[in-house]
Amino acid sequence: MVIAENISKVYGTGDSKVVALDGVNLEVRSGEIVAILGPSGSGKTTLLNILAGLDLPTTGRVLIEDKDITSMSEEERTRFRGKNMGFIFQFFNLVPVLTAVENVELPLLLNGVDFATARRRAVELLERMNVAHRKDAYPSQLSGGEQQRVSIARALATNPKIIWADEPTGALDEKNGEQIKQLIVELNREYGTTFVIVTHDLNVARIANRIVRMNSGKIVSIEDNVGE
Repeated sequence: MVIAENISKVYGTGDSKVVALDGVNLEVRSGEIVAILGPSGSGKTTLLNILAGLDLPTTGRVLIEDKDITSMSEEERTRFRGKNMGFIFQFFNLVPVLTAVENVELPLLLNGVDFATARRRAVELLERMNVAHRKDAYPSQLSGGEQQRVSIARALATNPKIIWADEPTGALDEKNGEQIKQLIVELNREYGTTFVIVTHDLNVARIANRIVRMNSGKIVSIEDNVGE
């Protein structure tokens, strides 16, 4: 589903040059959970941003379902992300002036879905996340666990083929973190959605079908069939 070929990312020049990624090759199969594991500064978030088309590599290319997203224009990549991808962030990235249900329906409205259909889909997803009773609350009125559930509902809104998750439990306490991990596993089994999770936490990575270990901008190992 996703193929990264010889990806490098270099920032700066000369003495200030930083090699964030160095010749990374990776394949993500449809319907699996992949965890990209590594310490801070290992290049894992940079890799996720390039795989998702949020950033461009210095060299190499990324194919998603045989489409080279690195050769697309910014506008084409934005449209492609909107139709095919969902995102879960460590600090939720909810729009503070929108209610929970409005946050979830936003990507649908941006994709041209009519308001009634978008609202119905948003409420259904909030019900699936067990936060429908908080649908009219603003992000500042929600707990961290509730915000992340709303964030996951938003990521699922357009029924994406792949969801990118950057430290999805990083801002949560242990109990809420465990619940979010279990929710990702359930959603993967329920919908067949592909998840790529960036994390520094081995306990989070253990829910994956494969763990990709990174250090110093390189993949150092890939472990198969390690999921729960």
